[in-house]
Amino acid sequence: MLEFKDQDSLIAILVFSIFMIKSNSLDDIKENKITVERQVKRTKIGNKPILTSLKNTSSYRTIAIEKDLLKELKKFKMKQNEMILSKTSFKKNEEDIIFQNYLGNYLTPSTVRESFEKYCEKANVEYKGTHVFRHTHAVLLLEAGASIKFVSNRLGHKTIKTTSDTYLDITEKIEEDELKKFASYIKNKI
Repeated sequence: MLEFKDQDSLIAILVFSIFMIKSNSLDDIKENKITVERQVKRTKIGNKPILTSLKNTSSYRTIAIEKDLLKELKKFKMKQNEMILSKTSFKKNEEDIIFQNYLGNYLTPSTVRESFEKYCEKANVEYKGTHVFRHTHAVLLLEAGASIKFVSNRLGHKTIKTTSDTYLDITEKIEEDELKKFASYIKNKI
C-alpha cells in the first residue's frame, strides 16, 4: 500500500478512484478532460476483475478535471512506477492503468471500499460507503452554483430529473443563495 505524507493527496486520489473508477489510464485524460467509457466488474465465474461497458448510454461522457488533481494523479503514477521498478513482487499492468493492485490487476469497487473502511477506522470516522463521495461532489457543485444540467452530465445521469430527485435536497447554503437571488431580483425591480 502506498503511504501518503500529504493528506490532501490521499483524499484527492481516493475521491478520484471512487468517483472515476471507470477510468483506465492517464492516456484517458486529454487536456484536463477524462473520458468515462468503461468500468471494472467481476466475472460471475472465477470472480475475476474485467473491464466492461457502462450501464447506459448517458454514462458515457467526457468531463473536465482540475489541474491539481491531474498533477496528483501523475505523482501517484510516478510513485507506482517506482514501486514496480524497485519491488519484484509489484507487477506492472500491461494496459498501464492508474489504479491497480500489486499484482497488476484492476482495483475493484470492493477493494476501494475495503481500503476506505480501513482509513475511516484509523481516522475514527464512521464509514458511510464510497458513494458518499459522489453525493458530496454533486451537492458541493450545486452549492457552488453549478447548474443542475452540468451536474447531471458530469455524473452521467440519463435525465436531470434523476439528478434533481437524488441530489437537490435543499441544503441551507442553496436555500440562502436562492433567497438572496430572489431578494436581489425584487430589489432591482422596485
